[in-house]
Amino acid sequence: MSNARTIAEARALRDEALVIFRADLDLAKTESSPARIKERAVDEAVELVDAARDIAKDNMAVIGATSAALVAWFFRDQLLALAEKLRDAVKSGD
Repeated sequence: MSNARTIAEARALRDEALVIFRADLDLAKTESSPARIKERAVDEAVELVDAARDIAKDNMAVIGATSAALVAWFFRDQLLALAEKLRDAVKSGD
């Protein structure tokens, strides 16, 4: 009698484990679907943009100075040529 009871309890535990496993499998299928992956990626991108916007608002002076430095670096040859022309114009008295 106890052997039959043990087998019945084991089968009940097995059936419960199978139900849990199938639920986990269904959840994994749902979470790995292309629509769900796209939804999560969009949510992450929105959060990233919001964080970047907040950081930019707090550091406008740093961003402005960095942008100005980059522009000056990229146009350094033209700026040096302009400075030489101005220096020559001042020396000649024009």
